[in-house]
Amino acid sequence: MKPPLLALACLSLSATQALASNEFSASVLAQSEARQASHGNPLGLGDSQHHFQQADLRWQVDGPWQQALRGNVSARHDHDDSTLLQVNELTLESPLAGGFLTAGKKIMSWDVGYAFRPLDVVQQEDRRALNPATLQGIPMLAQEAFDEDHALTMVLSNPGRGKAAQPRDDEALAMRLYRHRGERDEYAVLRVSQRNGLEAGASFSHVLNEGTELHASLLWQQKHEEWRQQRWLAAGRGGKALAGFTWTTENQFSLIGEAWLDRSVASPQQRNVFLRAAQNWDNFDLAADVLWQPASQSKVGTIAASWKQGPWLFSASLRQYYGMAGILTRRLAIASIQRSF
Repeated sequence: MKPPLLALACLSLSATQALASNEFSASVLAQSEARQASHGNPLGLGDSQHHFQQADLRWQVDGPWQQALRGNVSARHDHDDSTLLQVNELTLESPLAGGFLTAGKKIMSWDVGYAFRPLDVVQQEDRRALNPATLQGIPMLAQEAFDEDHALTMVLSNPGRGKAAQPRDDEALAMRLYRHRGERDEYAVLRVSQRNGLEAGASFSHVLNEGTELHASLLWQQKHEEWRQQRWLAAGRGGKALAGFTWTTENQFSLIGEAWLDRSVASPQQRNVFLRAAQNWDNFDLAADVLWQPASQSKVGTIAASWKQGPWLFSASLRQYYGMAGILTRRLAIASIQRSF
């Protein structure tokens, strides 16, 4: 029997020929993680290492009547010899009523912001993940219509599921309006679900000048749940808010600053301040950031570097935890090599 990654590589080669007239891409990733546990942590965790290899295959097949079949599958092989074949995205898009109807599993991230996005009510992506794996799409039916300055998206996510174990898996009906006005992008979101009732929010991103941008986002929730005692507990009305800026120079140095409130997490983690600095030199990127939680005086510092040479991408990240944020883990280091086709 062929090893999983070799088998997927063979599939990639055959797909290149089959989809020559359509869009196709593939990548292979090898990643190593080392975690240093905090001394005397309450769970008795020890230091650990984890290695895995992953191959991704993405495609778009254009059909008759402007239809398109899009997909993204991955095969992952871990150091314990376990193997996982996963469908990350698989959708059929068809023209309907001046827009497109999408059915299937799709990644749909919304809102402005870098480290946190209050209006990301469908995908609910973890924006602070270190070297995150391929995102998992959400099962949905979606209708999107747009012109040069406006867009309307209606989404029925996780149909038939009701209230699930995790919020991102809940059945929900959501709507997003987008409008472009000069130097400003504006968004409005509505969502209805069993867990949160009605959610409503708005956000904007405004370009002040060639190098400076301001953004803000606000979400109101009729009801919400907080993650406490290893489970979700009802906590009445809730909300999320974010304000931030980006500043970029001609020399490709950038600075991001954000502050946010998230009522869905434990009290010490609800208020956050984030600062990130990054420098790009052609194929090399270097970045450092710090997250500060004033209520618990916790800090999380990260430094990351990446180098791209042709189809190869080399990345390394180091994250250090201080205060309550480091009650279980003191340090996390990740290194990866990726080859694209």
